[in-house]
Amino acid sequence: MMNCDGKMSFGDYIFPINPYLIKLTHKKQIAEQHIPMNGSVVSDMGRLTVRISGEGEFCGENCREDFEALKRLYECSSAEMLYIPSQKPVYAVFERLELIGSDVEGVIRYSFSFVGSSEAPAGKRRSATGDGKKCLWDISYESGIDIDSLVDMNPDIKRPDIPIPAGRRIILC
Repeated sequence: MMNCDGKMSFGDYIFPINPYLIKLTHKKQIAEQHIPMNGSVVSDMGRLTVRISGEGEFCGENCREDFEALKRLYECSSAEMLYIPSQKPVYAVFERLELIGSDVEGVIRYSFSFVGSSEAPAGKRRSATGDGKKCLWDISYESGIDIDSLVDMNPDIKRPDIPIPAGRRIILC
């Protein structure tokens, strides 16, 4: 499923309402070694994987059902593609889901966190099928995947501005 409407999604689940707070945390592993009588030495051990966290609300008469659907996703999901508006998609694992506020006047507040990965798990490559009308630029726009990434993953497509033949497989990530 392609995410083309600016909604946050994880795998096939599209959040009915985007979370109001999304935080992306990029960290490095830093090792500090104390040297007796001489201070310390700091070493950069490299980047850690991105953590995506935030808070949101489900509103309306279906708010309880919306939260339960998200809870089932948390309980049953493995690594999936996470789309966040205005961000590059990333494979992630749903790490935490927390109910913050109960159903008061049709509103349920929740918080969440995902742990991202730049690599697709084995057997989890996502693809689409050409329809003879859309080109790689169209697919990039609809899916939120950077055009350069699509071109790199589909090196046999020489011109990203020409419609992809119907039935041809396009690797998305």
